[in-house]
Amino acid sequence: MKLNNIGKWKVYALETGFFSLDGGAMMGSVPKVLWEKTNPPDSKNRIELALRCLLVDDGENVVLIESGIGTKNSEKFIKMFDIRMGKYSLSNELSKYGYSYENITHMVLTHLHFDHAGGAVLYDENNNLVPAFPNAKYYISEKNWDAGLNPSPRDRASYIKENYILLKEYGQLELVPENSNIIDGIDTYTVNGHTYGQQLIKISDNNDTLVFCSDLIPLESHLKLPWIMGYDLNAALTLKEKKEFLDLAYKNNWLLFFYHDPKTIAVRIKKAEKYYEVVEKYERS
Repeated sequence: MKLNNIGKWKVYALETGFFSLDGGAMMGSVPKVLWEKTNPPDSKNRIELALRCLLVDDGENVVLIESGIGTKNSEKFIKMFDIRMGKYSLSNELSKYGYSYENITHMVLTHLHFDHAGGAVLYDENNNLVPAFPNAKYYISEKNWDAGLNPSPRDRASYIKENYILLKEYGQLELVPENSNIIDGIDTYTVNGHTYGQQLIKISDNNDTLVFCSDLIPLESHLKLPWIMGYDLNAALTLKEKKEFLDLAYKNNWLLFFYHDPKTIAVRIKKAEKYYEVVEKYERS
């Protein structure tokens, strides 16, 4: 979906497929009687999640944020996570707007969990794993790169090293300090509750800002402060980070872009009696 430009940046939401995770794990301590109203589960208690990448282009730089779950997954893996692409794939979505893998100049990963970084590499015609974007630098936070190399026991299963380890070998890896500028108009906003060194991505001009919320706010439902994933390493820290972030988003009228919401692409918010509520929404057609 083509969104409104942010200054010089053309902005595209790329739907690269869907998968499913346990609804209870996605909603943490929130009772099912509440979350099933907004995110209905299947017979296995799983809820549908999108894999929505973001492409921005200023005429010189073509920046892709997130790579999706990738196409190299085994049948067992596909079945385990109910991965469904159908007509959606990163390749098809890029092609729809006139781009290819070769056009990407900057590949920005918010963190290295498999559902975000799985498409960073692919098998070539000789069945060798290679970087999916041959002309791009890959931007990963220093702290999350370390986490991906030495994951904690709690989130070890979310880091699959084959998705990213060869980026350094190919000389395409750029490690990013916390809260950094990547190029003019694109900055990182670092949070550590979900995993170490997750970087949200801000695309800004003087008049407007879009923020790729990644797994700080994976779904519209997670705009409610207590709705925090059970997957997070530090839920109390996520709560603090989310409150600070939402206060800034409201104050500055940021457009919040969701990676995992199956219906809602992006929203703006206003203060409500308890938390924040949506005042503007972009949805999948």
